[in-house]
Amino acid sequence: MKKFAKIWRIIVSLSLIYFAFLILARSGVILSEKKKIDGIEDVAESLAEFRIPADVRVVGIGEATHGNREFQILKRQILEKLVNEGDGRSIAFEISAGEGAMINAAIHDPESDLIALLGKQSYPLYDTEEIAELLSWMRSYNQSVPYEESLMFYGVDMQGGIFAVEYMQQLCRKDPAVFSEEERETLLAIDVEEEGVRELERAFFERLRERFSGEEGVGANELSILSGVVLQGIDAPLYEEEPGSYAAYRDRCMAENLKRFSEAEEKRGYSQILITAHNGHVMKGSSMQGFEEGPLAMGGEIDRIFDGSYYCIGSEFYNTCVNIHTAGTYDEEYERADHFYCSNDPLAYQASFFEGGQYCLDFSKVGEDEPELYRTIHSPLFTGLVGEGYNILSDIGKSYRLKCVPADRYDAVVYYFSTTPIDPIHY
Repeated sequence: MKKFAKIWRIIVSLSLIYFAFLILARSGVILSEKKKIDGIEDVAESLAEFRIPADVRVVGIGEATHGNREFQILKRQILEKLVNEGDGRSIAFEISAGEGAMINAAIHDPESDLIALLGKQSYPLYDTEEIAELLSWMRSYNQSVPYEESLMFYGVDMQGGIFAVEYMQQLCRKDPAVFSEEERETLLAIDVEEEGVRELERAFFERLRERFSGEEGVGANELSILSGVVLQGIDAPLYEEEPGSYAAYRDRCMAENLKRFSEAEEKRGYSQILITAHNGHVMKGSSMQGFEEGPLAMGGEIDRIFDGSYYCIGSEFYNTCVNIHTAGTYDEEYERADHFYCSNDPLAYQASFFEGGQYCLDFSKVGEDEPELYRTIHSPLFTGLVGEGYNILSDIGKSYRLKCVPADRYDAVVYYFSTTPIDPIHY
């Protein structure tokens, strides 16, 4: 009996040591690269100093997490930079195309209730004051210019295709002349609360896409894309059966949808478009974490489609308190909570030496004359990559980090020493 008790005490002690080690490692107390990298001050820039190349067609801005305020504020900062210093007047989000169309209509309507609209979206992580301020700024800008010069908001995600139908139904009631009588009857007969996108009639949406593809104007282009998004949802692999194939299909569809919106922007006279999503989507190369080969991430697909004219800006934290959806909680049981992580990324630690705990690093400006920094950005590093759907296993396995070569995945990164959690308005 005494032998069993002794073994049990040893097991408990080792477990406590193990979990203490995890906590200390995650908080950066141990296993940290707490030193200044030689040459960092010579090439690091503030966000105000940072410049986006004028010759790129697509600018990507990534989020190391979906649940931090700083990364949401960064979206507006990069969009303002593109508007004031570049040739872009639009931003595309990693949200459903139908919800993007609803938001775009709202930022062109001075009477719209943006807060209420955000509360109705399927993405609570964008139901925040930071996104509301971004949309308010876009709406204020739009009131001072003609529609042709206005800022546009797009959604590129093929997930949530039923929202494209809901937007078309709203348009049927607001502007019936857009659709034929037969089209209106078919659209309004769809129960968006009960029917899934896979249950919809494929041939009908094929006809819609083809009809609007042959018409001129921003509105016709939008409806053509929305019809195509419904078809993407109908044709998608089943996530439950083929999660890998579904993820690759989703990234490819988002890139293709962005291409259509970019073509619409070019017709308006603007050569650049901004796309924002999780780092895992905007990054170049493979979508498979830890592998250089494999299906391309959305950013890799964009880089391919636009013949290399894609400039990818990542974001990164050293320490974070991040707000995440708790896996498995939905509808009335929906739950979000704050969690703490440390990336142990030596490049992110450098932000502690800069004003405001933040700096930008354009990798093209790092030459071999700064050997330590050059070697660091071209070496495999663990970087923060926190997803939605918290599970304690992600803590134990440290799957909130991705090991990659920063300069292979991004053209530039905005680094933060610490970031704070979002606070969803309606949750």
